[in-house]
Amino acid sequence: MRGLADRLSRLIHRYENLRLARHMLALSFRAAPVVAVVNIVLILLLAGGTALTALAQRQLVDAAGRHAMTAVLVAALLGVLAHAGSFALAHVQGEVRQDLTVRVARELDHEVLGLTARIPTVEHLERPEFLDRLTALRRGTQALAASVWRAALGAASLLSLVLSVVLLAGIHPALVLLVPCALPTVVLAGRGRAHYRSVLDDCTQHDRLERELHALCLKPEPAKEVRIAGSGPVLDRRARALWDDTSLRLVRARARAVAYEAAGWLVFVAAVIAALAYALHLYARDRASLGDLVLLLSLALALSNQIANVLFNLGSVADAGHVTRHYLWLHTYAETAARADGRPAPERLEQGIQLRGLTFAYPGADGTPILKDVDLDLPAGSTLGLVGINGAGKSTLVKLLTGMYEPTAGEIRVDGTPLSSLAPASWSARCSGTLQDFAKLEFLARESVGVGDLPRIDDRDAVAGAVERAGARPLVDGLPQGLDTQLGTVFEGADLSHGQWQKLALARGLLRTSPLLLVLDEPTSALDPQAEHELFEQFIAHAREAARERGAITVLVSHRFSTVHMTDRIAVIDGGRVVEYGTHAELLAAGGAYAELYSAQARAYA
Repeated sequence: MRGLADRLSRLIHRYENLRLARHMLALSFRAAPVVAVVNIVLILLLAGGTALTALAQRQLVDAAGRHAMTAVLVAALLGVLAHAGSFALAHVQGEVRQDLTVRVARELDHEVLGLTARIPTVEHLERPEFLDRLTALRRGTQALAASVWRAALGAASLLSLVLSVVLLAGIHPALVLLVPCALPTVVLAGRGRAHYRSVLDDCTQHDRLERELHALCLKPEPAKEVRIAGSGPVLDRRARALWDDTSLRLVRARARAVAYEAAGWLVFVAAVIAALAYALHLYARDRASLGDLVLLLSLALALSNQIANVLFNLGSVADAGHVTRHYLWLHTYAETAARADGRPAPERLEQGIQLRGLTFAYPGADGTPILKDVDLDLPAGSTLGLVGINGAGKSTLVKLLTGMYEPTAGEIRVDGTPLSSLAPASWSARCSGTLQDFAKLEFLARESVGVGDLPRIDDRDAVAGAVERAGARPLVDGLPQGLDTQLGTVFEGADLSHGQWQKLALARGLLRTSPLLLVLDEPTSALDPQAEHELFEQFIAHAREAARERGAITVLVSHRFSTVHMTDRIAVIDGGRVVEYGTHAELLAAGGAYAELYSAQARAYA
């Protein structure tokens, strides 16, 4: 049974490889149809170049032996054309193939990023094994893009090899044995490449860490802290140590692969020497002409190049096959994770959102829950404030509500329907807001806001309205070209402060005008308390309007109690649990954790 399962697994793997080869060919014709056709024609023409050159050399020598000058000239002309043509065609085909590979690799990279973006949660982006495989895949897109053409070149080299074998058999059938003598080279070279690819995969995490450490010194935001702390040299040494370790392991693996291949070539060189000795024996007995000797010598030299080409192209296909595993794995992962067949999210909330026994632990966090058995009701049309010390689980709860993570245990229900049964894209379209770790999108100002609701990214009135609601109008009016200003110094645009970036992020979160769930996670932490208070009065007004129209729920996370107290209900989170829940007045009267925190902050501002 095990043998049958292994054979079935190999058949499935071959079928998947063929399916992927067809996909790569389709991508080639989609990216550049004319270039793809030219590449095929050039590959076919290259297949006969070696045999034609060798035949011309034999004819030249034999014609010279007969003193047939016309035949000598014809053979010489044919040989020059065959050799020069092969050289020129090989150069042109290489350039065409490289151009096509770059185009297909770009298409493939977009496809890989698209597959990753289709996964509804962000949990996979925090799993080292996922990031390692994604890094290996993106590193190998060039090899994958070139695989179908490398396979075609390998087939052309094999055809050229067959023609050489036919010519060798014409001298004497025994000379065909040169070909099986090349098999050790193929087998041993393949074993060496397999070992190298295995080591390369093992080094992926070190490679990723080395890049991240160096990025800390190169990206503006972390670089500032690195400069102040003077930790740049230490980070560089750590990154260099990782690079040196990785390089040493790869060099050793490459040396082992070269040793394997060299052993195979020794066998083939010995076979060529034996073939030449046998040909001289035939020539001494007048069973072969001088032209046959030249033909054998020419083919023996060509055979080494042909075998090397077959090995190189097969090796490239094998490398692509290694990347293929990561590509097919990503396809399977994305298709499994994407729940496009779920129920549509409601247009309006009637009951609200209920959390029952909600527990969550981050991947790789040794199973320690961030949230534990959380029970919470968010009535339709309500506003909820979340408070608690840093690390209590407030931001995690917000991400669970928006569907960015799936609970480890328990469930979230939307109007009585499990969130897990709703189509992720549908629920995502009903959510909006601003998160604590917002992005600084260095686009045009209107685009940086507009990506908050892609269908309206070019709607200037909608973008301007979101800017107004976020209190960012003075900021935009102060930019050189207003909403058309390029942002970020990386692209020679306007340099914004952290607080200004946060205002644009807030505008981005408020662009979607009809969400059922609006989450504001420390959206104004960079503002002074008075400005934040005034802005939150606007938020609450908009939230109450949305509540009347759609039963929308607003969740506010803030450390400033002067803003949180404006919400309908407040939940106090401590140690991953909801320890208090009620109105501002109820929680103050209870004299618990909320009352203590509120009083402490009030005294600080007094």
